[in-house]
Amino acid sequence: MAIRLLAITLLASCMLATSANWSRAMAKDAGKVEDLYITIYNGDLALVKEQRSFSLSEGRQQFTLDNVSGRLNPSTVHLSFPEGLEFELLEQNFDYDLVNMDKMLTKFIGRELTLVTDGENGGSEQVTLLSTAGGRVVKDSRGQILLNPPGRIVLPAGSADELLLRPTLSWDLWSGSSGTRRGEISYLSGGLDWKADYVVMLNADDSAADIEGWVTLTNNSGTTFENAQLKLVAGDVNRAPEPEYRRDMPAPAAMPMKSVARPEGFQEESFFEYHLYDLQRPTTIRNSQQKQIGLLTANGVATEKLFVFDGRSGGDVSVKIQFENAEENNMGMPLPKGIVRVFKADSKGQAQFVGEDRIDHTPKDEDVRLTIGNAFDIKGETVRKDYKDIGKGYTETWEVTLKNHKETEDVVVTVPFRVWGEWSVIESSIPHHKKDASTMEFSVPVPADGETSFSFTYRVVWR
Repeated sequence: MAIRLLAITLLASCMLATSANWSRAMAKDAGKVEDLYITIYNGDLALVKEQRSFSLSEGRQQFTLDNVSGRLNPSTVHLSFPEGLEFELLEQNFDYDLVNMDKMLTKFIGRELTLVTDGENGGSEQVTLLSTAGGRVVKDSRGQILLNPPGRIVLPAGSADELLLRPTLSWDLWSGSSGTRRGEISYLSGGLDWKADYVVMLNADDSAADIEGWVTLTNNSGTTFENAQLKLVAGDVNRAPEPEYRRDMPAPAAMPMKSVARPEGFQEESFFEYHLYDLQRPTTIRNSQQKQIGLLTANGVATEKLFVFDGRSGGDVSVKIQFENAEENNMGMPLPKGIVRVFKADSKGQAQFVGEDRIDHTPKDEDVRLTIGNAFDIKGETVRKDYKDIGKGYTETWEVTLKNHKETEDVVVTVPFRVWGEWSVIESSIPHHKKDASTMEFSVPVPADGETSFSFTYRVVWR
């Protein structure tokens, strides 16, 4: 009875091994990618949608799909057949154990390999690989332990058969009919990201600028995407800490609204609560590559240079450049967040870098204000001259002095002053306006090679 049970167990094991080998041997390769669509979000996330042809047989069968992203999220994979097909995806495996020297050598620890040395006294000998940690450790036929021996290790033929050259998706699929059908596969992937960068070239008197916008794509997914139809989503998409995406998630779709386009460049449209930028030509995004694509070009954008001095805290006088993102100002495309770098030509006509700032996602018809740096020739000083406790509150008197060391240029310095509580200005030597509930603001003209001082008193009441 025991012998019979052992025989049955061995037979079952052989059948399982034969079945596994048959499955691997009989697996079909899905067709090459025919159409590829990629939507990249801010924050290392992309939606990949591709179309391939499948040569289907009726019943159960296996398929392998290579050239998928190495950062694919398996729980988001979705397969459909637009022409209609009765099918069921029974199992799915995602293999990304790609071939490299360390992995191949690790599989041969404890086994004999051939060590080949070149040169006059070269030859070959059989050695046993003991370790690959921190280098190669082998034992020769005389029992000697060799550390990082010179020469080349030669592995037996077929050593890489179990390792993959590309990330591979494997399916166990049941089909209700046979024939060649076109399928659509979509999945979410990490390793793909994008950002926007802008270049602002100011004119001689800082009253206008030419602006260029660039999109920088980064592909660290482990896969090259050939001739992809590319879309970019600008906006902060919420991501759960441990995402559980729907398997039936469709590819993004949007109804276009007003768009601004460059020939074969990006076309912008509103999409949900975000903005979508659709590249009007296919592009190839290679693995481990940064690619830059033009986003916008705007010439003669009216700009304003501002000098700002903090009336309460003092410090340096900051320099800002401001412009309106409006069609009337030769702009008007919603701007994705990114870094804006500002340049200006010197007296010899050579462009020099003058500063940079980061902007957030900026809708059209909103102002863009960039902090460029601190003014060299404009200085400020702020002094609290008086303080009085009035019981349920207090009064304060402040004096601000601004000095302009430019020899020929008059300037206007904006001085914001923050106050907390219920406040009102009792007296001021120059006009002010209430910018918001906690800020009064002064616009102060300062002549060339001169200075301007002003003082004000305000009261705060506690209720």
